[in-house]
Amino acid sequence: MKYPDIAISTGITGELEAQYICFIAKNITLKRYSGGNYYVLPHPDNGNQRAVFFPNLPYSKNFWRVINFCASDSLSHSFPKEATGEVRELLSKYKKNTYQKECLKIAEDWKKIENKFFNDIDKFLNFKMALSKIEKINILITPFGTLGSFNPPRVGNNFNLIITSRVDFPAGNIGAGILQNLYIVQNKTGGEIGSGDYLKRMSAIEFLFINTVFSKYYPSFENPDNDKFSVSSSLLTKSNAYLKKLGFPQEKIDLLKSEIFSPQEGRLLKCLQEKKGKIVSFDQTSQILWGRNSYDKYSPQAMAKVIENIRRKIQDQGINKEVIFTKRGKGYSLFI
Repeated sequence: MKYPDIAISTGITGELEAQYICFIAKNITLKRYSGGNYYVLPHPDNGNQRAVFFPNLPYSKNFWRVINFCASDSLSHSFPKEATGEVRELLSKYKKNTYQKECLKIAEDWKKIENKFFNDIDKFLNFKMALSKIEKINILITPFGTLGSFNPPRVGNNFNLIITSRVDFPAGNIGAGILQNLYIVQNKTGGEIGSGDYLKRMSAIEFLFINTVFSKYYPSFENPDNDKFSVSSSLLTKSNAYLKKLGFPQEKIDLLKSEIFSPQEGRLLKCLQEKKGKIVSFDQTSQILWGRNSYDKYSPQAMAKVIENIRRKIQDQGINKEVIFTKRGKGYSLFI
């Protein structure tokens, strides 16, 4: 059987690496890591399957704004060049050679087992349909992120797989990513961290790497969702501190404690907080902002200007996540 073409990237300044950093940033804004008991750290924690290495770079406020508002939230979607360009520039000044040797070693180790791995897939697993739909596999060996990320983006009726593998895990980790992709393509089910589909998929992968011929490719495989991986209070403290530094504090935020908002802005924030995520209509917003003068002073542009000022002041306090959302044709809501 013909196997897909495989392209391996090991340089931290490439476009795929920049896309991956943006993907991690998006997951941070969506609280997928903190919600799944993963630790977001500014440094590597080698061998820790629940660690997410997000490099401590001087990201601009505009970077977080772009990440917040872009629709992309998976490796199959391209992130805006405004964000990836900034990341590539920042990574060009990073310690380039720190991980290059390790990345190349993982690539060499994978090449030694690649053909045997696909032969065993052909012989022992019912993934022929999935393999026939895959044109190419793009592999990023990186020091950053989770132990591995992946996504099978469609190209017409076929797929081009994207797989990442962190350098502190062996080459067999690439195989685990490939098998998870094949599982998703074959069964047409994805699933984010912690979801039912995710847990089902991880149980299947765990069985393959512990109880079948595939154990020889990844003898140290462990399912990160096993109960033995308990939460570390010290790492959780470090993670929360780093997330707060990035502008994503995990504790409850009381925006009304700040004195930087005008009385007009404060009234609107108070109403939004009291609604607890429910929509405050444009008419209600107008009444809150201008009261009896709302008929004379109201305009969509004036209202949008006030909202934009509030968002800017919130970001100036170091809160990079978006908290005020515009509901098209309805009004505004606040989520913290």
